[in-house]
Amino acid sequence: SSYDALADLDLVVEAVFESPSLKAEVFGKLDATCRPGAILATNTSYQDVDRIAAATGRPRDVVGMHYFSPANVMKLLEVVRGAKTAPD
Repeated sequence: SSYDALADLDLVVEAVFESPSLKAEVFGKLDATCRPGAILATNTSYQDVDRIAAATGRPRDVVGMHYFSPANVMKLLEVVRGAKTAPD
């Protein structure tokens, strides 16, 4: 329930309701909390990753991660780069 628990993680995957304003709010908090270089991922299947990344000061660290359903059967993960996502 506290964003502080995420401060030292290497990867955080957001999975909130598909609301652009809610995602922007969450990514703003993640940006303020997570360590520099941590990958901030959204699991959205249709929101614009660039728009979500714009809610942060580190769009180079933002990606989309779309899990195919059901995840226990369809062991596929699509990684979506934004326009400013860093190559690493």
